[in-house]
Parts: sequence; structure tokens; C-alpha cells
Amino acid sequence: MLSSEIATLECVHHPNILRLFEVVETLGRVYLVTEWIRGGELYNHITQGGPLREIHAAPLFKQLLLAVKHMHSLGFVHRDIKAENVLLLSEDRLKLADFGFSTQLLNGPNQKLDTFCGSPPYAAPELFSDDHYIGAPVDVWALGILLYFMVVGNMPFRAPTIPGLKAAILKGDYLLPGQLSLPCIRLIQRILIHIPIRRPTIDDMLNSQFITHPKLSAELMQHEINLRTKSAKRSGFWVRSKSRRMRKQYSLRERYMELTNKPPINMNTKRTDGFFVDNFLQPIELAKDLPLEPIKEQSRSNTPKRSFLCGTLKKKVGPMETENERQLNNGTFGQQKLQWNNILSAVPPECPLFKNYDNETGPCIMFPTDTEDLNKLTPLEQEARQILEELGITTEMLMQASQNGPRSDIIGAYRIVINRLQKQSWLARKHVEMALQEMPKTEKKIERSCCIL
Repeated sequence: MLSSEIATLECVHHPNILRLFEVVETLGRVYLVTEWIRGGELYNHITQGGPLREIHAAPLFKQLLLAVKHMHSLGFVHRDIKAENVLLLSEDRLKLADFGFSTQLLNGPNQKLDTFCGSPPYAAPELFSDDHYIGAPVDVWALGILLYFMVVGNMPFRAPTIPGLKAAILKGDYLLPGQLSLPCIRLIQRILIHIPIRRPTIDDMLNSQFITHPKLSAELMQHEINLRTKSAKRSGFWVRSKSRRMRKQYSLRERYMELTNKPPINMNTKRTDGFFVDNFLQPIELAKDLPLEPIKEQSRSNTPKRSFLCGTLKKKVGPMETENERQLNNGTFGQQKLQWNNILSAVPPECPLFKNYDNETGPCIMFPTDTEDLNKLTPLEQEARQILEELGITTEMLMQASQNGPRSDIIGAYRIVINRLQKQSWLARKHVEMALQEMPKTEKKIERSCCIL
């Protein structure tokens, strides 16, 4: 398992995959030095803070799809995708980890595997019923279970024992909350299919409506809330009422659940083995079936509203709620963005904000390019080599150390410098995004933030 993890991490270079810096071998142990992910496991965030809102789960799930697609394109399968192996770098960025059960398909993508591995709640039916299986559909099934866990908060198949869990998975019955949006329901239903070859590919999932239109579910909820909510007429006598209690403030999803009260939907993995139409993953025609009214913008100021009872109404923000969801209801992002573009034009070009190192994913991320001509290198590797020169590591030393891979401390130092530069570039852009969301009242505060960058 350890050799498999090292071999896989040496070959897969992706922004949403955990990065390996160095391998240190001693007489009794082997240490893998990887990047530190400050956010912890996705599993802990969901169990402690509840399920994610669809508008937040969609971009996170898309990052997982891109990471798995990159692995499959290189001939690797993960075989242990679960919430415990997904690490959160921030509220809107994650990385896939734990490649101990991963393997390389040397005989092509249809190579048959026979090793039962992974977590039983995420295991596909063929792992329990067949003597062999194909790796990619097993990863797709695990992604469907993980998506269910992200938006619902529990597992679709549950049992106190492993034999009971096996029976539940092979039977295929599970429930989907009726409050989920139609694109999300369709995607989960399309993934959790008993026959492996009829499950969607990663590209199909990336093109699904749940991924391509992440705000659609929130817009549908708001539209139905507007249809079901009647505006109440207030009178002067109602203001003088003896009742002084404040109304409870609901989130968009809680308000939708309170008004609709839709029952759960009975699903089965064997009933959906039939032929699927082309638009199954795009169930809503945006031009015809969605005559949505524009969501009314609330107050543009960041200060909370004052009620007639002299109280302060504050929106409760969940532990994993992103600013994008708050902007969906507040609409405070668009108009002042042009002012920022004019101000940011005065920022010097050497600022990490404009280097955009975080998007580079070439082979130089893991190994230095075999050349001494700095003009042939990317800006990221050029700056990394300049920093290493200051530390006493020359280009000749880098070329010699590349043969030993991650077991070389020089390659480990090179990878750490690369990672630091990429993280610095990402943090600079993240700082600007947060400043855009906070929207200072005066341009002096904005200019001061840029000077700090």
C-alpha cells in the first residue's frame, strides 16, 4: 500500500490532489512528507455542521470530479474515495488524499481487478457480488455516495454490520429527501446504478446541470418560496401588539423545507437500469421551464437591518456557507467590481496577485525541468530556482537529485518552494476576493489593502 501511494503521488500532479514533497526512509519506518491541509477532513465538517447547501456542494464536487478525471486519464484508479479522504484547504477548495488502495491499470481502462478494498459504505455492488470488477465505475459509484453524503448528511445504505450493509447495497433501496433540487436528484439517481457499464462517465457528470448551473437549485427554492409566501399587511395596531418576541431567522433551505414539506423519494439502484435519454442530466430547460423572477436584492449595506421592535436582525450563517450564497440573496458583488479593477491597475506587477502560479500544473511542479537555460522555464520555476540558488542549491545539484525522486532532500526542498510560491499566489487572490466581499466604504481603505498585498 505504501509503495502504491508513493508511485501514484509521483505521477499525478493536480491542484485538487494532495502533493507529496519528500519520502524519508529509516530502518523501521517510511515517512511521507506532504503538504499541510489546514481545513481537516470533509467528513468532520459535515458531521459537525450538517449537510452542505447545494450551491456550495456543487463546486466542491466539481473539484473532486476533476481530480478523479486526471487520475483516470493517467491510468490510475483511487478505489477508496470517501469523505474521510477529502481534505478541505478552505471553504471552497479541497484536495483528494490517501492513495494507499490506488493502482495503475497497465492493461487499459477495462482491466479487471479482483482486490476488495475501500470503505464498505462506499463500495459498489459488484465488489460484493462479482469475482472481478473494473476500477473506473467503482470510483464513480463512490463519488455518488459521497455526493449523497455531502447534500443529505448521512449515508444512503446503512446497517449495523458488514453483512447487513452488503445486503442493503445489493438490494438497492434508498431514500432521497424531497427538498433536493431536480438536477441534484437526477445526478445521484444516474450515478447509483447497479450495472457498472451504465453509470455515467466523469465527463457526463461534469456536464450535468447540477455542476454547470450551481445557482439553479437556490433560484428554484427562492422561486417556489415566492410563490407560496403571501405578503402580510401590517397595520398600526399590529405594531402596538404586546408580543415582543423576535421572529426566527431561517436560511434559504430551512425556509424552503418549512413551506414545501416534500416527502422523501423512494429510489432503487436496479430500477434505473433502463435506457436514459440524453437530457437526463439536464432535466430543466432554462429557457422554457424556468420563468424565474429575479431575486430581489436586499440592503446593499453590510450593517444589519433595524426592526420596528428596536432589535437587530442577523442572518444565521452555517459553518460551511460560502459568501457566494450570501451574495445570491444580497446581490452586493456586481456593481463595485469595476471600481476595484481601476484601483488594482495601480498595484505593481511583481505582486503575487498577478503571478497566477496556482494554475500551473506542468511536470515542473514535481520535478525540475532538465535544462539550465532560465529562459526556457516557466515563471514559477524561474523564481523557485532563484530562491534555491540563494539557499545554496545549484541547478547541477537539482539535475543530479532528480534521479532519486522524492527520496532526495533536494527535490523535497524544491517541491516545498514551488508549493510556497503557488500558495502565496492563491492567498493573494483570495485576500482580494474577501476584500471585494467585505466592500470597504471608502477607496482609501481599498488602496490600503492593495498596498499590503
